[in-house]
Amino acid sequence: MYAPVSSADWDLAPASSTADGSVRACLGVPYDELERRCRLAVYEFLCRCYDEDLGALHHYYRADTRELSKIDSGNFLMALCFLTMYDRYGDESMLHRAESCYRWAYDNCTETHPMFTWQGGVRDGFVPTELYTKYTSDALTTCAVLHQRAPRDEYLHHAAQYHNFLKQARKAGFMATYHRDSYRWSDHGFSWNTFGGPAIAYLELREATCDDRFLEHAKAWVDHGLELQADDGAFYLLDDTFWNSDLTALELRALVFIHELTGEQRFLEAAVRFAGWLLRRQREDGAWPIGIDRDGEVVAPNVGPGDMPNIAMSLVRLHRNTGDEHYLEAAARACRYAIGMQAIPEGRYPEYLDDPHVKWGFWSWDPLYDHSLSGDQLVHHVRGLLLVADYLAGRETDGAE
Repeated sequence: MYAPVSSADWDLAPASSTADGSVRACLGVPYDELERRCRLAVYEFLCRCYDEDLGALHHYYRADTRELSKIDSGNFLMALCFLTMYDRYGDESMLHRAESCYRWAYDNCTETHPMFTWQGGVRDGFVPTELYTKYTSDALTTCAVLHQRAPRDEYLHHAAQYHNFLKQARKAGFMATYHRDSYRWSDHGFSWNTFGGPAIAYLELREATCDDRFLEHAKAWVDHGLELQADDGAFYLLDDTFWNSDLTALELRALVFIHELTGEQRFLEAAVRFAGWLLRRQREDGAWPIGIDRDGEVVAPNVGPGDMPNIAMSLVRLHRNTGDEHYLEAAARACRYAIGMQAIPEGRYPEYLDDPHVKWGFWSWDPLYDHSLSGDQLVHHVRGLLLVADYLAGRETDGAE
């Protein structure tokens, strides 16, 4: 429910063709066409990035050089794409691929040596000696949602390992990175200081295990997040200086979820303040630049398009709690932007479409920068676009329009 993997996690049913008016009006695409595009993004683009022998996904494809990237810890997150299709269509092959991607990432990107007390930490491909709270949170989230769909004792064992690492990060002062070479924690430099990632992971684990102690862990991370909120409502989670679009959706959702579970108004108030900051900085085309500093200056004008539908899902959840139509309107604008970033003739960048590895994917950057199409951003495009569309269609069916 907390990830979420699919619309069903939020009790939203796939829309019927008769409930298409609000989707077409708000997103600019008929519902059936949007669903078709999302399905093809997974079954065509993403499946071409899947290595059948290794049972794992290449992180991205570069159209200009016609090269698939390496296989890395992104498989923890990218596995959710296959689960979205499994939830929606009941395709068992999608569940098997999700499990395989997860297993590859656990075996190759997770510290599991019995000698190390920091086992459970997840590394990235850039610096093998560093273990990251953000990627460990992704691993725990996917582990928990897999256990809910295909229960296995090994998933519970893995979850205990991830929890061990996140607990150490919390005790160290909610740190972002553990350096195995120096045995030290840090939260500056190449660090992703997320509080939403661990909180969402713990809430998903609570749902998978019915163990209420994980709510306390989730709440502790969000309480820490409240201490980081700036006077203007934003969270400058990179070096205490920069807001980043990739550290937004989970943070906003975590605030809303903890409010729902505890009834404490301070979490909803923080979410509203953050959302207000976001809406004031949303561009006309529906996107946000990837980086803004505390002075309000854009330091990275490029857009990470996958962050847009991810943020949109969070705005939908906030709308569900407040009824403020501004949040739903902003979510729809973000989704319209995201729809335009698909590699199809109608898209913003109809390039390299003769390459079968390109069509139906979503471009990683705007402007294109390296002509890559990313699997981890596809996770947010597919589940985000479908969830927002199902939410809009459900309101139409309920007579809210």
